[in-house]
Amino acid sequence: MSIIILAFIIYLVILVLIGVWSSRFNKTLDDFLIADRKLGTWPVAISAEASDMSGWFVMGLPGRAFTCGISAIWTAVACSFGTLFNWSVIAKRLRRFTEKLHSLTIPDFLEDRYEDDTHLIRAIATIIITVFMVVYVSVSLVASGLIISETFGWDYHTALILGFAIITFYTLMGGFFAVAWTDVFQGLLIVGILVILPIIGIIRLGGIGEVFSRIGEIDSNYLSPGYGYGGLLFLVFAFASMAWFFGYPGQPHILTRYMAIRDEKKLWNSTAIGMTWVILSLWGAVLIGIIGLAMFKGLPEPEKVMPLMAMTLLPEWAAGIVIAAVTAAIMSTADSQLLVATSSVVEDVYHKLINPRANQKKLVQYSRVFVLLLSSVAFLLALQKGVIYFLVAFAWGGLAASFGPLIILSLWWKRTTMWGAIAGMISGAATVIIWDKLGVASFLKNMSVHDELVVPGMLPAFFISLCCIIIVSLFTVPPKSKQLFL
Repeated sequence: MSIIILAFIIYLVILVLIGVWSSRFNKTLDDFLIADRKLGTWPVAISAEASDMSGWFVMGLPGRAFTCGISAIWTAVACSFGTLFNWSVIAKRLRRFTEKLHSLTIPDFLEDRYEDDTHLIRAIATIIITVFMVVYVSVSLVASGLIISETFGWDYHTALILGFAIITFYTLMGGFFAVAWTDVFQGLLIVGILVILPIIGIIRLGGIGEVFSRIGEIDSNYLSPGYGYGGLLFLVFAFASMAWFFGYPGQPHILTRYMAIRDEKKLWNSTAIGMTWVILSLWGAVLIGIIGLAMFKGLPEPEKVMPLMAMTLLPEWAAGIVIAAVTAAIMSTADSQLLVATSSVVEDVYHKLINPRANQKKLVQYSRVFVLLLSSVAFLLALQKGVIYFLVAFAWGGLAASFGPLIILSLWWKRTTMWGAIAGMISGAATVIIWDKLGVASFLKNMSVHDELVVPGMLPAFFISLCCIIIVSLFTVPPKSKQLFL
């Protein structure tokens, strides 16, 4: 165990050094929030995907595969196509539009796009981002607490404090530069582990045929693409699993990566790198859950299957690297979300509405204060553990429904109006909250044979938001300025 701790400590030291090194680049708020639009091809590509996946993808998705077998592949397919949609449909136009409008944040862009002098769009967008991002960060802290406590045998709350301290420190020090470059380091580490660990597991078990044979002996439904469902129930199950696709255009922590690239002409290079990373990593995560099912059969906490597999199959030093990779995935999203939530408060509220003449040094200082404040709120929420897969589905779904349809239409439909934008954000956020927190999801769960059939709130909320934007826009005055589309 001492070797595992040593490997983990080395990883932490590297993160601290990156944070200290990149702190020298933060002279303005543009630097702190979007790296002054100077990120290169590799940082944009790897950072966008690493900040997307998080602990959900090294703990939640393998846990999902452990619970549902190969039917978890629908989630991986959805995430792959969602990533491709963002790179091919959203990235280039968002980069171009936000540069023309000099927008640093998503609320910035939306207010400028609709020429909203009332600041109502900014206020609503800021509230939604802050609420769901803090929830999202709390999920990352839960995941970090679970993985550290499982590895070192520590109390969950002690492990949670350590995860909180690490994430907060290097986000405070380095801002977007630190976040982007730690994402590159962490992203490369993650994809290497997710490719290598399943291969070792398959070899140890005697081949992929033996893996499937063991799983079939447990329950043949684990080998079914529909988890044993047929007909209409299979379609519901597959479509619900693929609901993650609809979330990608609405995730501010991903969208800001596209805004930060130095040269939009190189976005296709970033697309190729990012898609390669995503496909390798998603398939690796699903395979880890499936192989873990063959190895361990029953686990009280399926989302711990990856670290358990690492400690079972690998020597201590290698297991330490795997634990570092899992922690890397968790932190690579939490830091990004902290920055997005901070920018919503400091840039979108304080700088734009309260003190437009604030100097850059003061804005960076306030940003650091709010990183600490918001991460502390997330820490308090993380004291209550939950299933990572479904906690992320709620936070992801809230952002997806509030901003996904709106970002797409803002970039591609000239007729979208300010009131349509407001209607879409409010209806999307409200539907997810009502669906997931006020009883609809629980009612459907009780009516289904398995928990896995539950339809996440992001799916109906996305289409309700989309319809509200279109209908309200058609009945309100169109925006005067259309120069962005020229």
